[in-house]
Amino acid sequence: MAKMVRIEPRSCPCCDSMLDAIEPIDGAPEFGTVPVKVTTCDCCGHLMLVEYDLSLREPTPQELRELTNHPTVLAERRKSVN
Repeated sequence: MAKMVRIEPRSCPCCDSMLDAIEPIDGAPEFGTVPVKVTTCDCCGHLMLVEYDLSLREPTPQELRELTNHPTVLAERRKSVN
């Protein structure tokens, strides 16, 4: 099970919901084990990438194409829509 991590509060760039914790959704047990991890906004499902310093950033077009069909990302997006 993934570990929730507290971050400096920031707004989701898509829906403006306040984000103060993140959870990896790409199958990693926790952040910091590889350079980039994926998380989503709990309210709107917006995909964001997490850097080593736990800052969030938008995926590049190439990263977004690669993530679009990732099984865990697809499952998370379906969950946020329901």
